[in-house]
Amino acid sequence: MELRSRDLPRLHDLLRPHDLLRLRAPADARVPEPPDWVMPALEAAPWVVVRRAAPVAGRVPVGIRGPRRDQRCAAAVDPAAILACVTPEALARARAWETAARPGHPALRALAALAPRLDATGLVWGVAGGAGFELATGRPVLREASDLDIVLRASFPLPVDALRQAAVACEAALPPVPPAARVNARVDALVETPLGAFALAEFCGDGDTLLLRGAGGPRLVTRAELERPAERAEAS
Repeated sequence: MELRSRDLPRLHDLLRPHDLLRLRAPADARVPEPPDWVMPALEAAPWVVVRRAAPVAGRVPVGIRGPRRDQRCAAAVDPAAILACVTPEALARARAWETAARPGHPALRALAALAPRLDATGLVWGVAGGAGFELATGRPVLREASDLDIVLRASFPLPVDALRQAAVACEAALPPVPPAARVNARVDALVETPLGAFALAEFCGDGDTLLLRGAGGPRLVTRAELERPAERAEAS
């Protein structure tokens, strides 16, 4: 979405983790001591991703992606430096993988197979991680062994049946590996809620506790806390 001046005062309410932001210029990403790879990466693609952190001095917390998997850098940007925002859901609605430059990549092949199954759950979902970045920017950042990162939006009470349906879809969506391909993509689905995010596979597992990722950092919560957050808030 294109951002207008009237959006700036409430920008922190509009942006969410995994949203991709296009900057006016590479220098608009503020890093106190940037590694050598940061500026070349931003010059190649002036895009950053919203981080799960609280704003500092009115700036949006973001992450910068480098060409290697170990090249990630935390930064902050002034809202006025943001030209556009692409959400994971927007990429899904636009079926961006259908016009991708590398539709045969394992992650994008898995995405094409998974999309109709996720649509059938009724959940709002989107594409994140390297696949989302490549689809939004056109930069070929996906590696042969890259996972497919999916974001599922859920409110409370949690739609447990739909989430379990999505988990089955993620396991079944991997298409057969063509002879020329060496690997298939693993689907990593994250459920985003008003309290934070948790792994779909962990939620559908047998454990009593889950790792909840919030703006204040990760913490362990019980399954009951997630399934009945309102009751917990009233009791505290």
